[in-house]
Amino acid sequence: MKVALVYPEKKTILSGCNPPYSLMSLGTMLAQSGIDVKLFDIDAYAKEEFFLRELKSYGPDITGLPVYFSSFNLIDRFLKQLKGNDLGGTIVLGGPEVSADPDNVLNNFPDIQFAIIGEADRSLLQFVTNYSTSRDIYATPGLVYRNGKQVVVNQHQLIEDLNPLPIPDRALLMENYKKGIYWRLGCRGSTDIIVSSRGCPYHCKFCFKVSSRARYRSAKSVHKEIEQILSMGIKNIHFMDDLLVVNMKRVKEIFDPIDPKLGIRFKVRARVNAINDEIVEYLAQKGVREIVCGYESGSDKMLSLMNKKATVQQNYKAIRTIKKYGIKAFADIFFMYPGEDFDTATQTINFIKETKPTYVNWSFFIPFTNTPITRELEAKGLLEGKYSVKQYPRVVYNYLKNGEYEKLTSYILRQMNRYNRSILAVILPNLISVLLSSGFKQYKIIFRKYCTFIYSKIFSGS
Repeated sequence: MKVALVYPEKKTILSGCNPPYSLMSLGTMLAQSGIDVKLFDIDAYAKEEFFLRELKSYGPDITGLPVYFSSFNLIDRFLKQLKGNDLGGTIVLGGPEVSADPDNVLNNFPDIQFAIIGEADRSLLQFVTNYSTSRDIYATPGLVYRNGKQVVVNQHQLIEDLNPLPIPDRALLMENYKKGIYWRLGCRGSTDIIVSSRGCPYHCKFCFKVSSRARYRSAKSVHKEIEQILSMGIKNIHFMDDLLVVNMKRVKEIFDPIDPKLGIRFKVRARVNAINDEIVEYLAQKGVREIVCGYESGSDKMLSLMNKKATVQQNYKAIRTIKKYGIKAFADIFFMYPGEDFDTATQTINFIKETKPTYVNWSFFIPFTNTPITRELEAKGLLEGKYSVKQYPRVVYNYLKNGEYEKLTSYILRQMNRYNRSILAVILPNLISVLLSSGFKQYKIIFRKYCTFIYSKIFSGS
């Protein structure tokens, strides 16, 4: 029995490329149970045909791949390629979009018979094991399957204790690591990621989650994973979970045993209400160089509508505290959440200009499937369409009249572009930071990316 786990969507952007952590976790669970498994990350292939050739050479009996809100068209094209080349064996879909709306996913891909919702670590193993021994696969927890024209969704089982799960085995992607596929802008050498918890007890209305029950891996488990990463010569580690920085007790459990002399450069995520002088000063001493927070908005009205359970005053304090101890402050911001108007957008733009985060990752609001705000919009008839092949849902901002939507979005784009082009506030500080902290490999990547960008602009006539 051979199982291929495929990440089909390009992750590489100018800021870097992360390894497919979830697939690595699933692959490790299968491999440790004696199943022949191979991971395929599309970022490792210069051309798609090279990937298809290697997949054909492997000849999997089962192929698993994730579906995201943005990847319906890509998955559709990919599945047609597999079918046309008689590749992949039995296809099993997973990922957040399957968990959020399994019926919609299977309706979009009528040739697919199976999918898995929720935390798939044990479900996928049970499915593969039963499939290989011709046992009843239909009793698998979290399995989605077709029964005639009906889509059946089995109840998934939440993994209460994360510690028995195996630590993701980087050997499954070792060739990619050796090639330097995984990197982050401003970091010398390769980078890697760790997820030390699952679930989130907060109830932001724009967020989809499988469970609101927070579960934490033991510090011992996290330290073993750090040791594995260090053994590969990697010293840039990004904790991807939202709940690493919860309180001082949790922070110290993770970081107390870590010797700063090891030279590990950490990036962590935190909520603004967890940021204080004691925690940030301690993290700076332990090698944390970047802290990401979801500030979301500079308007208390918008934060309240989002049910963010945070205030603009806390946002200001968090950025100032992070920068006070020499740590880079990364800000996640989005505009046009329902209720946004010129006043609230201006407040957010002023917040960005005044606090000057090291980096601003901003976007317009995305109505993720099965979130509280999306369900609310659907109930009010203010969301047109669903994520599907050749379709993207559209929010109806019925409170904006006579071209106000176009004027507001143009205003936001104009203001943010102007801010991002600011020499003193943005370009020069970030350029200096990148030049001082990047290595030769990153310089080559940056140069190649910019050459590609300039080339495309010249020959597109724009």
